[in-house]
Amino acid sequence: MNSNKRSNQQNVDNLDVLTEKATTFTPGYDPSEERLSIANHKLLKISGDQVLLNVVTTERACDNAISARKAVFDSFDSLVTRAINALRISEVPDQTISQGESIVRDLRNKRASEIDTPAKSEEGTENEESPKTNKIRGGSFNTKIENFRKFIVLLSTIPAYKPKEADLTVDSLYEKLESLKQANAVFVTADAVAEAARRQRDIVLYAGKTGLVDIAMDSKLYVKSAYGARSSQFKSVSGIKFTRKK
Repeated sequence: MNSNKRSNQQNVDNLDVLTEKATTFTPGYDPSEERLSIANHKLLKISGDQVLLNVVTTERACDNAISARKAVFDSFDSLVTRAINALRISEVPDQTISQGESIVRDLRNKRASEIDTPAKSEEGTENEESPKTNKIRGGSFNTKIENFRKFIVLLSTIPAYKPKEADLTVDSLYEKLESLKQANAVFVTADAVAEAARRQRDIVLYAGKTGLVDIAMDSKLYVKSAYGARSSQFKSVSGIKFTRKK
């Protein structure tokens, strides 16, 4: 748990400590402002627990969506490499091959020199790309998906592109495109939900005057005012820490 998450949880937990101590005060803890009341403290504690749990839940869903998207994209670069090579060996004009290579360069965010000429091993076969090269690099997932769509559209217009490998056919490539789009869409939704959960957490915990931290700090100030700076009541709560969002 990072420091910000610890601070969030500590603020909520420490409000509970403050509330329990305040309920034991004699004479009774009785601020004139309702927002500083024991009843409101308890409501804020419940709300704080709820928003923190919601952040954890939605961030976990977002992490799962990232992992799922990564799994779908892991074989993506290799598939594109195989498809462009299948185009290269087809009976098509050089200009058509160049068009395909141009789209693939955009898709991979590479310079022309990195893709135009396939690397050859001593046996005369193309070397497999290293894991570092195989990683999806540069640009957004949306951009990669759009360039992949353009690549498939180009292949679909070339009668000579007819690989026997099932996963290289235009229909299969379109199926792959849909899986990429779906995985990315799931992530985008999960990310938006997680972001909304964090915003709600910040409202509940850190909003001016009405947030948990401001109320806790003002409640401590009320204790100092009502019972005195040297009172046992204030001494019992003065060390309870609350941290504002940086």
